[in-house]
Amino acid sequence: MRAARHQRGFSLVAAVFVIAIALLIVLAAVLTLSARNRSTVQALDASRALFAAQSGVDIAIARSLGSGCGAFPLTVDIEGFAVALSCTETAVDEAPDTYRIYTLTAVAQRGSFASNTFISRRVRATVTE
Repeated sequence: MRAARHQRGFSLVAAVFVIAIALLIVLAAVLTLSARNRSTVQALDASRALFAAQSGVDIAIARSLGSGCGAFPLTVDIEGFAVALSCTETAVDEAPDTYRIYTLTAVAQRGSFASNTFISRRVRATVTE
């Protein structure tokens, strides 16, 4: 009789141990899937920010070739990103030709550092008139 009582207590300890190990495996799987999902979303946001910045440079090119850098700085909203546009104008004199070189920069930003959602991309282009 005495031996049977010790075996029952041991099987309870073994069952609790197996349940704890199974719980740790499930928790590790959930955390891994969550991390993969988060990295996928961040990669998608990075691509969207790059395309927003490239669109901002296209807008800056159209504005600078029409009227120079007088209309800058400018901020536009493109697909939820605040895109800051800037322009630097350089006059070039290569006798007998004179022309202007525009250095255009677009910075697309969204989110905040505090919530780990900040994303920013910068695109720069140089065009001549």
